[in-house]
Amino acid sequence: MWHKCFLVVLLITDVLEVGVNADRPSLFLNRDELDRLRRELKTVPWKREFYEKDVGRTAFIGGAGIRPNADRWLGEAIEIPARGGHFHDFYCEDGNILELPPDSKPRPEGYRCTVCGRVYKGEKYDAAVRWRLHNELAVAAFDLALVYALENDIRYADKSAEILLKYANAYPGPHTGPTTGGIMYQSLCEAVWVIPLAAAYDFIYDSGVLSEADKQRIEGKLFRPVAEGLKNMGIGGNWGSWHLSAVGVIGYAIRDEALVGYALSGFKRQISEVLGDDGIWPESVHTYHFYPLSAFLYLAEAAYHNGTDLYHWEAKPGKGLKSMYLAPINYMYPNFQLPAINDGWFKSFLPLSLYELAYARYDDANIAWVLATGYETLRLSRSGLWAFFHGRPLTGRINPPLFKSTNFPVLGIATLRSAAGNMMTFDYGPHLGHGQLDKMGVTLFANGSPLVLDYGTPGYGSAIMRWYRSTPAHNTVVVDTKDQCPTKERRLTCFETGELFEVAEAETEEAYPGVLHRRAVIRVGEYFVVRDTLESEEEHTYDWFFRCEGDLSMSMVPDAAGPPQDYSYLEYVNSFSPRGRWQARWESKEGGLALFMLDDGPSAVFSALCPAESGTRKVSLVVARRTGRSATFTCVLFPYRGRLRAYATLEAGLIKFSHDGLVDLISVEPKTANRELTTDGKYALVRMDSQGVMYSRAFGGTLLGIAGQEAPRTTVIERDASKNCADEVPRD
Repeated sequence: MWHKCFLVVLLITDVLEVGVNADRPSLFLNRDELDRLRRELKTVPWKREFYEKDVGRTAFIGGAGIRPNADRWLGEAIEIPARGGHFHDFYCEDGNILELPPDSKPRPEGYRCTVCGRVYKGEKYDAAVRWRLHNELAVAAFDLALVYALENDIRYADKSAEILLKYANAYPGPHTGPTTGGIMYQSLCEAVWVIPLAAAYDFIYDSGVLSEADKQRIEGKLFRPVAEGLKNMGIGGNWGSWHLSAVGVIGYAIRDEALVGYALSGFKRQISEVLGDDGIWPESVHTYHFYPLSAFLYLAEAAYHNGTDLYHWEAKPGKGLKSMYLAPINYMYPNFQLPAINDGWFKSFLPLSLYELAYARYDDANIAWVLATGYETLRLSRSGLWAFFHGRPLTGRINPPLFKSTNFPVLGIATLRSAAGNMMTFDYGPHLGHGQLDKMGVTLFANGSPLVLDYGTPGYGSAIMRWYRSTPAHNTVVVDTKDQCPTKERRLTCFETGELFEVAEAETEEAYPGVLHRRAVIRVGEYFVVRDTLESEEEHTYDWFFRCEGDLSMSMVPDAAGPPQDYSYLEYVNSFSPRGRWQARWESKEGGLALFMLDDGPSAVFSALCPAESGTRKVSLVVARRTGRSATFTCVLFPYRGRLRAYATLEAGLIKFSHDGLVDLISVEPKTANRELTTDGKYALVRMDSQGVMYSRAFGGTLLGIAGQEAPRTTVIERDASKNCADEVPRD
């Protein structure tokens, strides 16, 4: 027999213990919190609107319109559909989603693309629709049960119980493999689907609508088989995060100590062994960091309401749930969008609904700033399950985080940030789960908006996925028109930060075996330099890819001959034969980006259009081609507004860039000796105005000598023998 607040049933570690609470509900709300939420529905307008606003049928727990959704299902006949399919199959070949039937029931006549109108039909698409309907039914059970808990209207509990009992009768048996068994095609989707059902059961358990026989049937025919199947699928990757969390939520819902113990142990293992020491989940941040975090939060809330605190548990200092919240803040663009590097949705922003729970559990002033500023920046109202349940007034301590350039060494991505909010990402890391063939790729946020982008992925079942995972879909160098090989390297050879001058440099020989590729990204104030050197004992074709939002113009006259047709998915526009330095500009209403390509020597250039976030929207790119055993590409990327007034040259490893009444001398080769600058450093910067030297710094050296254009004027010695930017760095 369960007793109130019966804790310390099974010791998992010296920190985590299995605990259960006899009172119900006890997963995501308790009785006191329900009383408080009832009062807030009368006094807090945004919570009332979230509860009552009709947004139609929803397949995702925590969506707005809880009461209207419950009312809608109150009058519907409940029919459990056949086994669900794969949501990512419900996409057009160009990457756009298909039109979903209003009732989420399969249509033999097929489904139209929401953009191009092409029709797709067949079991694969019907099964994807059934996936949606299963999730709608689970959310319906949750919303009905929650309305009962808040309003004590037994009709809602009865309808929620009907869904649970019909699933218990229809459940075909547990998952026997990742895509076999269960009522959902993927065990991952089964875990997502069962959590709202378990929460619904918790809300109506003591309502009187379920007999003891009903409870035994729901637990024995539905929840226990689901949990056993998910346990057998293991805890690998983000799937495992959902597997273990669903098992734990079920364990708390049906008061099963062994299931709870399994989940807490699995949580500890994943935080210890999978989460990076940099606080990032090592797949992709815009989707596959917050996806396992979403799963963990269901488990953490159930544990919290049963006496176990996962929020403050750490595998080691700085490695726990709080770090999963804080680390992405220095990864996001200033507009709260998350760089779409690796697989996942392009339009991804910092998920404020998850940060609502962080604010409730940590009372952190930085997180309060994230919420207050995020809602204002994105022009959103407070919403989401955790905001509705536990959202507090955003008053008191609200402090902005310390935004800084950051290296995420496990993920293998570095960010360089300027004081005004311009930001570059540099992907030098290994090919991890949900990785793409994008080694050395960069993105750029400038002029208040994302300009140079990685477009993530559309639905995985779309034929155009092969483009998004390919090397030419990224801002990097392609060798011999082929995709890179997956790599294991994290060979960051230099990472130096500062107020005005920053450098990140990496190299790889795994991406194209036999070719050493070194890329340096440099921030100087509000603009950036990208420097590539490629070396091989054999001759290769090196194609330097760069795309940007806006209208493209070139400083060269097109050739009569058309560009080469070497890449799929590119719509070629023009080819050029530059004679030395050349420029490209992209302009939009937010401003412009100028690209100054500075290297002399034979090179072909062509412009083209390529897919953006789908195949139906295009973005312009330029490709610079060099052929030989080695190649060098050196460019300045200069964001500007209004008229462009800037000039750049490169001579003997020294970039000279004139802009805004300033002259910057940037050494990009070790031990540069030039009539204007001499240094033994790996990288160096001297900034001058009409009065003389304003700033100077060298990385990886001890000498920096400067002379005027006409006569020696000043000499600066910068002693910065940094260990982070050595001439020789051990290779993996």
